[in-house]
Amino acid sequence: MLHIGKNELNTIKNEVIKNYPSECCGLLVGMNTSEKRVVEVHTVQNKNTERTQDRYEISGKDFMKTDRNASKKGLQIIGIYHSHPDHPAVPSAFDTENAWSGYSYVIVSVEKRKDIEFRAWVFDEKRKLFIEEKINCIG
Repeated sequence: MLHIGKNELNTIKNEVIKNYPSECCGLLVGMNTSEKRVVEVHTVQNKNTERTQDRYEISGKDFMKTDRNASKKGLQIIGIYHSHPDHPAVPSAFDTENAWSGYSYVIVSVEKRKDIEFRAWVFDEKRKLFIEEKINCIG
């Protein structure tokens, strides 16, 4: 289960709406001890400029910077979020091919800039597929 606050979900929602019809992305920072808890959301630029409507890419520089800042606070990157403009909030073939185990993937479907659905997934490395993870909205 992924625990995430209402404020953090609103941050993601606002980014999704602002960037529509392009995919947006960001990093979920928090704790992954007895439970996964998102403490901060870090929006980053989608580095994929050729297929912004159906691909996202996070630069290594953004990832490392966020990771260093999180470590200073005793936190870590626990997940990644990205949007699916006018497509369901389920992992695409591209998402599956590029997934890392151990992270939560929050996919946000946005239809016509208003209908929004949040779903979370974890990648099962052995079976090479995503398994849905429940989202617990707190606060």
